Amino acid sequence: MYSNPIHMGKLLPNLTFTGSVSNFSAYTMRGHDKVIIRSKGGASREQIQTAPSFRDTRNLNNEWKGVTTAAQKIRNGLYGLKPLADYNISGPLNALVKKIQSLDTINPKGKRSILFSLQPDFIGSFSYNRQTLFDTVIRQPLTIDIDKTAGLAELRIPALQQQVNFFSHPRYDHYRFVLAATHVSNVVWNEATRNYITLNDLMPQYKPVYTPWAHSNLPQPSADYLIGPAFPFSPGPDMILVFGAGIQYGLPAADGSIQPAPYVGAARIIKSV
Repeated sequence: MYSNPIHMGKLLPNLTFTGSVSNFSAYTMRGHDKVIIRSKGGASREQIQTAPSFRDTRNLNNEWKGVTTAAQKIRNGLYGLKPLADYNISGPLNALVKKIQSLDTINPKGKRSILFSLQPDFIGSFSYNRQTLFDTVIRQPLTIDIDKTAGLAELRIPALQQQVNFFSHPRYDHYRFVLAATHVSNVVWNEATRNYITLNDLMPQYKPVYTPWAHSNLPQPSADYLIGPAFPFSPGPDMILVFGAGIQYGLPAADGSIQPAPYVGAARIIKSV
């Protein structure tokens, strides 16, 4: 789960390979321009599962199952924003969820809950980018009004003008917005199943909203968009609603249509309640 920095290294550009060699494995990771290499080995599985000296490790591994379950719910729910990320968001999102789990002072380590409903602001501005942040492209806030009882949100994109409050990617003439929403349930330890479960299994489906393609050099008027679930539902007290927005760039296709440019854009979570 965690890598000891003593056992990790980076290969120089003229010594590039991936895979396993002897007691080492080398791999690449999106968002890094170098090959990462680390040693294999460590304690056996039986030692980790039974030895008293590994009790803290077992508790940590146990809780990590809840963390990854909760973070996966967020990633999958906001799937429309995933193509706009410029790095692997899994690690940082897991770390953010882990912080929420660490705030549980009631349950013992190894069984601590992840109570999003008590800490909704923790993920309220999570960024999908490291190189170009959403707020450096759109330099005027998007406003959002939320009706939590119905799971609805009305999001307003301000009027945009290039080099005034809009600074798009210079290589792409077309852009559109991607608006996404999801619900995230509290995740708790269940003694009967000996595993982490979500308290609210209701899964309202939110489809991403894609605005029409626009030309980056033409001023755009403000516009309102409604984001809502595919079917009516009433969010419970053990869950939060998460809304995100991103900008996606486009390329002209042979048939005259505009197609999304791969792995370029910017996105972030706008609000969670």
